[in-house]
This record gives sequence, C-alpha cells and structure tokens, in this order.
Amino acid sequence: MNPFRIRTLSIGGTLVIGAMVAALSTRAQTVVSPYTLGVFSGAPPAGATQPDDLAVSANGAQLWVGYGNGVDTFGKGGPSNVVEYDIASGVVLKNISIPGHVDGLKINPRTGDVWATENEDGNPTLAVINPASGTFTIYRFSPALITGGFDDLVFAPAGPERGSPLDVFLVTSSQVDTTTPAIVRISGPPRRTNTPVKAALPGAPQTVWNVVTNNAETTDMVGDPDSMTLDPAGELVLNNRSDDSLYIVRDSKAQNPVLRVPLTLEGTALEVNDTIFTSSATNGVSSTAGTIFITDTGANAIYMLTKPYFPASEVYAAANVANVVGLVDLNTGVVTPVAQGFKGVHGLAFSPLRVTIARTDRAGQSENGDDQ
Repeated sequence: MNPFRIRTLSIGGTLVIGAMVAALSTRAQTVVSPYTLGVFSGAPPAGATQPDDLAVSANGAQLWVGYGNGVDTFGKGGPSNVVEYDIASGVVLKNISIPGHVDGLKINPRTGDVWATENEDGNPTLAVINPASGTFTIYRFSPALITGGFDDLVFAPAGPERGSPLDVFLVTSSQVDTTTPAIVRISGPPRRTNTPVKAALPGAPQTVWNVVTNNAETTDMVGDPDSMTLDPAGELVLNNRSDDSLYIVRDSKAQNPVLRVPLTLEGTALEVNDTIFTSSATNGVSSTAGTIFITDTGANAIYMLTKPYFPASEVYAAANVANVVGLVDLNTGVVTPVAQGFKGVHGLAFSPLRVTIARTDRAGQSENGDDQ
C-alpha cells in the first residue's frame, strides 16, 4: 500500500498544507489515468456512519458531511450527524446531532448557512444550521403538495441580474403518485409549520424532449427523484432513478423546457445517485483544477478524486448500484467510469481547489525523488 500526501491546495493563491491521507486498499478502488484517488483524512466522529451528501464552503476551507447513521427515513427516529471538517487537516470542527434522517446538504451562498433536507420517504423537514454556532432550526411543510419526503435542494438566482434573490428548490422524493410535483419551490419565508411551496416540476410532465433520441415524449414519469444540482446555465438537473435519467428543468419559455438524458454504462441503463458539474455548488466558481469529494456509505469513508486539468463544465455522476464514479456525456447519456470499486458510492461535491496528491514510497520523498 502506498500512502498519499496532499502537497498544495490553492484557490486564487496557494495554501500549502501537510495533511496526510490514508492509503488505499490494494484490492479496492481503481482509477483511470490521469485521475488520482486518495482517502480524506477526516475520520467520522464516534457513532457517525453512512456518509451521504456533502458540501464545500465558499472559501474552500471546510467540508460539511451528512451522516445518516442508518436511521429511519420516515422521520420516526434519529439522530443523524452533520459534521464540519477542516479540509487541510481533517480535524472535526463541529459535530451536530439532528433529529431524523439527513439526506440532502447544501450551503446558502448568500448567508453561509448549511441547509439539510431530512426524511426522504415521509414526514419531511428542513434543518437550517448556523455554521458559526452549530445551532439549527427545523422547518416543516404542508402535505398538500408533498406526499413523500425530501431528498435534496438547490439554491438558484430568481433572475439574471447580479444579486437577485435566491429561489430554493426541493426534491420531493418517494411520492405516492406522479400527479404531485417532483420538485417544489419555497414560495415564502420558511416556517416552523406549513412552510409554503409551489410546484416547479410535475411528476408527469406534459412533454419532455429526449436529448439522446432528439424526440418529444409524452409518457415520462418522474417516479423516483433523487439528488439535484444546477448546471452552469442555472438550470435544475435532477436524477430520476425510476427511468435511469437526468431531467433538466429550464426556463418555462424555452422551446423545450424539460429535457431528459437517459444514462447508460456500456450499453446498459444506469441508475445514479448524484450528479455534479465542475463548478462550486456553493458560490458557482468554476475551475479547471479542483477536487471531487466522494462519499462511500458502505465503507463509511470519504474519498478525494483529482487530476491535473478539469475541462470547463465537465459532468460527473455517482452510481451506487454499479459503484462507479463516471464522466457523463450529456449529448449521448453515456457514462464513462473514472473510478470504481466502491462499496456504496453516494454523494459528490466539487471544490475549485488545486490539489496535488503525490504518491510516496518512503516518508518525506516522492517517487521522483523530490523532497516533500
């Protein structure tokens, strides 16, 4: 086994750090060149298991991870843990215990508050965490449009103008039927009870444009919506596991306001759990050099994937059935594995930080003989 060391990490300038990352098992994960995979040095706090969604702070210094702990997904048990790590050292900065089952995790780009969706199968709640104090408030919702739970959320500018208000969209997963929406938008201030929402994507859209076949479809059903992100154009990108597809929700005035990209791996339909673009989900910053953080629920571990150059707007997906992380072609739907051999890959987060992971054979010396 070879240990890995993070040598440099920069955003704007260069921050030199000396965090050691654990060695990979010789029988576990494999990556294709030019990618490098290492294990994040931050250990789960006692009792925290099954890491799922994760988010990187706007300054790139902190990593927030939601641990589901295997608790009931209908909100009948708990708690879950939301943990803040210092990326440079792996030190736990906060370990917050929250009722219910935490699933989606995002950072509000305006306030820095950490928002966590809970209970993806029923009785959904939203926890908003103050990152400075670690205190949180739980908000609840009327069941009128939400017959299942919450799986994920995104923040999106309400208009094209700089500084325009933010809309908050929620994935309403595990719906009883597709007559209810798959995505809703919070339409007023969050409330401790009956937070108002409006439908943003119906469970059975009237017309969907299939990007791969270049044809209109009228029978698509978003039966198992999961995670969600924004593309660089500010459009919602939703994973739907019932038809192994990505749904792209665009401006309602667009020629084709809802697109579908069916995903395949080696010619077979592929279910995915998370999708990201190579830009920060927190502040929208893009980078051609960065790090993808990966949660492996089955291994109770967090990995770091990097390479020398990330072309702008690359798309990556985590597929926990195939247990691969792959590069997605949105024109064809083909997913090409770049890392595989995980036990239960789940969440992805991109940080626009330059990270060099140097494999070392002896302490303090790299393979090419350079002193560390």
